[in-house]
Amino acid sequence: MYAILKVFKNVGDELEVREAYKQLKYVFKGELYSDKKALGSLGGAVNGKTIIRSGNKYQRIR
Repeated sequence: MYAILKVFKNVGDELEVREAYKQLKYVFKGELYSDKKALGSLGGAVNGKTIIRSGNKYQRIR
């Protein structure tokens, strides 16, 4: 399962940017460069239109 889907489980879920990053970093806990993987997951999900960023929040749209 993709890491982003472990944090944003349902369509419509919203998280503040800081909280989404924190939770993704926990998903990658124990891995090398967990902080960069968390940021890459957020960026990739926005680029792939799984989530959108509006102001200080991310929302899952599909």
